[in-house]
Amino acid sequence: MAINNLRITIDFSLKLIYLLRNSGVAIGIQQTVTCIQSILLLKKFDRERLRTIYKITLINRKEDFYHLHKMFDVLWTEFLAPSPKPKENSDDSETYDGIILKLQQYGGDLNKDENEDTEDVTETQGYSTKEISYHKDFRNIPKEDISSVILELDKIAKKYALIPRRKMKESKRSGKINMRKSIQESVKYGGEILNWKYKKKIPSHSRFVIVSDVSGSMELYSFFLLNFLHLLHNHNRIKIESFIFSTHLQPLTKYFRAKDFQRVLKNVSLQFSGWSGGTKIGKAIETLNETYSSVITPKTTVIIMSDGWDTGDIDLLDREMSKLRNRAKSIIWLNPLKGDLSYEPLALGMATAYPYCDKLISCHNMDSLRDFAKLLSK
Repeated sequence: MAINNLRITIDFSLKLIYLLRNSGVAIGIQQTVTCIQSILLLKKFDRERLRTIYKITLINRKEDFYHLHKMFDVLWTEFLAPSPKPKENSDDSETYDGIILKLQQYGGDLNKDENEDTEDVTETQGYSTKEISYHKDFRNIPKEDISSVILELDKIAKKYALIPRRKMKESKRSGKINMRKSIQESVKYGGEILNWKYKKKIPSHSRFVIVSDVSGSMELYSFFLLNFLHLLHNHNRIKIESFIFSTHLQPLTKYFRAKDFQRVLKNVSLQFSGWSGGTKIGKAIETLNETYSSVITPKTTVIIMSDGWDTGDIDLLDREMSKLRNRAKSIIWLNPLKGDLSYEPLALGMATAYPYCDKLISCHNMDSLRDFAKLLSK
């Protein structure tokens, strides 16, 4: 039943995209791909979760929300309670027929309450137990492997989220031998060491500020990057302040407190309308420097995830990167294009920001994200 529900939901989504385009809403191919990939990660197919995904992945302008809600409600009504006969003089009547037939054929139900039990997520997502290549570019990940990729990213996050530091604490049976304590204890027994004392490192709460680009040019990568960022937050061993941006900057940390990534998407959609829009890196860094200056200290490592394509003011970008470099401990730039061995930072935005970066690394596959996680653990 679960796989049938998934097939119906994808068909429903494609019909909705068709209606939105006919209404004048600009939806690109990459937005459609991102929308379907997000749906593949749903644990249950309910009305509001689907609506949230459509708002985040398909809508670029505030004025298009009206069309989305209108078309969604109309299509949903027809989907769950189809008319016996097609409506007369309706150009859209044919677009509903395919969904209605599939609903009758598979017996799926998209109107489940969120509290109802559902089948295992691995069935819904088409989970695959086969080995996933860490070297494969995220652009080339088949939809049936997405849940397996997220599982691997979770393993990476767990492994590298714990950061040791020099400060030590006493330990009963594990860690390094605390020679000083052992000798002090031996005084009670005439200088003979009967009980060895141990010590181990205390986990560090290092400070990181991560700024992730979710503009149109980063569409295929931002889904995986935000998932990975959410996993890092969930392990709660690294002090991270997170932001997303396209044409403006939006704080993300409080939304990442939700354990379910789909809940994160829903919460963000209520506040951020710039998903898959243009890119103004300079404006985003300016907001970070001025409005959120308290999160940047001399001990903070700033991580920027972006391909460096900028449609904003380049002089502003240069000034704000200079300010950021003077205030932060270091700046690491993650660029998925760096995965190409022949890549050079020639795009105007990347070329402007590059001199202020301590490192420029890739984020185009699981291997590169593992390397990034290792940097966090140093």
